[in-house]
Amino acid sequence: MSFLLRDVLYGVRLLRRSPAFTSLAAAIIALGIGAATAIFSLLYGVVLNALPFHDADHLMAIWSDFSKGGGNRRAYTAPADYFDWKERSRSFTGMTAYRSTNRTFTALDQPVTPLAQEVPADYFDVLGVTALRGRTFVAGEDRSAPGSVAVISYALWQSLFDGSDDVIGKSVELDGRAVQLVGVLPPGFRMPNNSVLTPPDLWIPTSFDAQRLERVQRSLVAFGRLKPGVSPAQAEAELAAISEQIAREHSQIKAAPRAWALPIREDMIGEFRGAFLLLLGAVGIMLLIACANVANLLLARATGRAGEVALRTALGASRADILKQMLTESALLALLGGAAGILVAQFSIGPLLALIPAAAGLPFAENVQINLPVLAFAMALSLLTAVFFGLAPARQALNANLIESLKEGGRSRTGGREGARWRNALIVVEVGLSIVLLTGAGLMTQTFWRLSHLNLGFDAGRVLNVRNSLRGETYATPEARRNHFATAAAKLATIPGVESVSAVSFPPPLDPIAPTHFTLAGDASDSGRDYTAHLLVILPRYFETVRNPLLSGRGITEADSADSLRVAVVTKELARRYFADRDPVGRSIRLSGALAGDWRIVGIAADIACSGNHPEPQPIVYVPHAQAPVATMSFLLRTRVAPATLGPVAERTLWSTGRLMNVYRIMPLEQVVEAGRWQNRFTMILLTLFAALALILAAAGIYAVISFLTLQRTREIGIRMALGARPVDVLRMVTRQGVALAAAGVAFGMIASLAAGRVLASRLYGVAATDPLTLAGGSVLLLLVAAAASTGPAMRAASVAPADALRRD
Repeated sequence: MSFLLRDVLYGVRLLRRSPAFTSLAAAIIALGIGAATAIFSLLYGVVLNALPFHDADHLMAIWSDFSKGGGNRRAYTAPADYFDWKERSRSFTGMTAYRSTNRTFTALDQPVTPLAQEVPADYFDVLGVTALRGRTFVAGEDRSAPGSVAVISYALWQSLFDGSDDVIGKSVELDGRAVQLVGVLPPGFRMPNNSVLTPPDLWIPTSFDAQRLERVQRSLVAFGRLKPGVSPAQAEAELAAISEQIAREHSQIKAAPRAWALPIREDMIGEFRGAFLLLLGAVGIMLLIACANVANLLLARATGRAGEVALRTALGASRADILKQMLTESALLALLGGAAGILVAQFSIGPLLALIPAAAGLPFAENVQINLPVLAFAMALSLLTAVFFGLAPARQALNANLIESLKEGGRSRTGGREGARWRNALIVVEVGLSIVLLTGAGLMTQTFWRLSHLNLGFDAGRVLNVRNSLRGETYATPEARRNHFATAAAKLATIPGVESVSAVSFPPPLDPIAPTHFTLAGDASDSGRDYTAHLLVILPRYFETVRNPLLSGRGITEADSADSLRVAVVTKELARRYFADRDPVGRSIRLSGALAGDWRIVGIAADIACSGNHPEPQPIVYVPHAQAPVATMSFLLRTRVAPATLGPVAERTLWSTGRLMNVYRIMPLEQVVEAGRWQNRFTMILLTLFAALALILAAAGIYAVISFLTLQRTREIGIRMALGARPVDVLRMVTRQGVALAAAGVAFGMIASLAAGRVLASRLYGVAATDPLTLAGGSVLLLLVAAAASTGPAMRAASVAPADALRRD
């Protein structure tokens, strides 16, 4: 222990003697470790942290998979399918489900409308969650007294009831009905998937028995707990077989999904894990570049310490003693940089989270912090980097010629061929890895630019989105729902600054969900062939409000009432796919499901883009709300002012039409569009930042190495100039040396980029992972930077007088 302490104290003294070197090396390490720690804190807080469920590894989310028919793989489940899965499966100890809804605390001066979940009584038992205060639901409570009791979240307990202990047993009014609060959930609880962006705050026991036979309307999210010894793959295979049985037994159902089961962790954070792992890999590359840079600094320093090492060896120090001392110095440097890196990470977490829009619904964002596991990661990474950048200088020092080093004492020396090989190899690695980051940043930038400039088919600028759901017996009839949305639209249109108002069941861009099946009515040549499209319900003036052009025919008007001929507007993509060269206007389609029957096509609208990385248009059928009076719509208000400023008055206007409703997701439509692109934007910004830092580090590394090599060649340069070489010849010779090293790195980097491009392939749009222009652009940029970095040392060398150069050792 005393020997270790001696090495540490000696290392501290050496580092204090070279404050410029120590500060520069520590700053480089701090940048690399700080960036890596910040990204790891995201990964740990969101992806690796313990889930708020007992034995979460045995929980599975179960979705209806419509991907075979061109729909969503994660679609809601029909109650009849859920009951069939639950009763026929033998892989689960328990299966439960929830239905998202909204409830309004109607007895308050200002109505509060939390997101709610209607759940069976065994919901929390299957999850393995216990109440923080009070209790959860007891068996049979969903049937004996459905909706008479409720459990609330910790957040709602604090915000609405000030954390009061007397909330248990308290009677509140929900949608005009008295409900008793029986429990408060722990603060860390979150729903078991990320299908709804806003976390629920209210749970109400509900039996789905009344919808046991319903196979068309899909509103449930199911999940189950695996029996001991049953693997997720076995459970999914069993559910797939049950789905096939159901499809055969109910062949009249056109849209028969396949059950898709996946572990609950994958369901909750799978969307985010890929982006965070990609960025962790990118920041790891940047850290390697930083380590290579520090290793080159230490190589130059080790060359100057060859005399010291030789003297210690002559006085009896073993090779192990020398190696231990030099690695101790590297470890001290790494720990200093690591400590500074933790501060860098701490100040980076806030800006990182700010890059992720709230509408993206990042789960467990509150867990992203510098905690003990993250600190342990930073310290372990620091020690690992110490070994990485400390071994090469230590090896060079140990292999130095003892006699020559003692003769030369403290005078300049090149460090031998081995030192030169190490320096050159490190520069090649730095440049190559920088090419990988530059290529990745270039590809993501092109993807983001293409998506940002994509023709969406509508204009999201200056449009306010306001989601409105109707509740209770007041709106139980189709006529009541028709009247509400028509009246509300008329009132919203009177708000100063509003240009036009309409509503749609799901706001654009399209998020592909379970498709609607239809046939071409009255077309004998088609033989009843089954087609799919996405169904959207709209109010009049929808196409004018979102500026979605009508290409043929007309749109939906007030004349399309409940008593008139049922009409529809279809998109250009639907017409192209299913009508070929025939004009669909005036023809009819026969829908299945809740809106079964013939619908006359009266117009063709321009296509709209889908959200996310695959915006290719999908076929859509638009039908009037008066003929399909659903209870939930998104009002879209085109405004003459900034749409966010009209949010409060739009909310008050809607509340003035009734209280048994919910008003939520009040945001500009542009935010809805951006929510589908956040991963591309997030990845592009960070990759560009990492690439810029890598470029700076590579330039600094090339500058340092060429400066060092030029210094060692001063005498040679003097001889060349004495023999007639011109300054421009010296300038060209030194610059060529730097560019040659960079060219070798570029060759290595291009090969590595081609391999790394496969990782990005699924995230790209409109550009290939092997795009030659991007590769060439990054390569040319690196070569120009290398030439610029070599120019300084070259100009100094060219300006030295031959007589002065010849007098130097």
